Amino acid sequence: MVNEKNLLLGILGILLGIIVIVFPLISIFTVNAIAGIGIIFIGIWILIKSLKNDSLAAGAAGLIVAVFTIMMGIVFIGDIKAFEFFTFIALYVVGFFIALAGITSLISGEGLKGKATGALGIIIGILFVIIGTYAANPLVLAAMIGAFLIIAGIIEIIAPEMINAPKTDK
Repeated sequence: MVNEKNLLLGILGILLGIIVIVFPLISIFTVNAIAGIGIIFIGIWILIKSLKNDSLAAGAAGLIVAVFTIMMGIVFIGDIKAFEFFTFIALYVVGFFIALAGITSLISGEGLKGKATGALGIIIGILFVIIGTYAANPLVLAAMIGAFLIIAGIIEIIAPEMINAPKTDK
């Protein structure tokens, strides 16, 4: 039986992932705006994960990271001139936030599901920086963000029992 929180979080992850993948195809925004939208969606994901966390310290850390991530996404979308230097490091910032979301999930996640989502985030974050450096194509980068959110959402839905998997004594 899928827990309602897991189902809702999973559906949200899948929907946000689809939006990130589809949005650049119908958009005339710049790379900054596309990256900003992706960063905001990652921030929303981190925010919901932190509110769901049982550990107060991990939840508070996740909340701080989520607020900072959402604020950075707004800076990217708003193209605020005072933060124009972020334009040059956009790919690295987005990759960093994806990896940070993975680290947060890896540390605070319970069971195999939390660890799998965390490892996925770290791998996608590193790939984002590597592929982004060479491809510099916002569609490829948006697809990577969307893939992370969709896979994390699917894991949330199909593997809720992995959270409290019983430990076996040998």
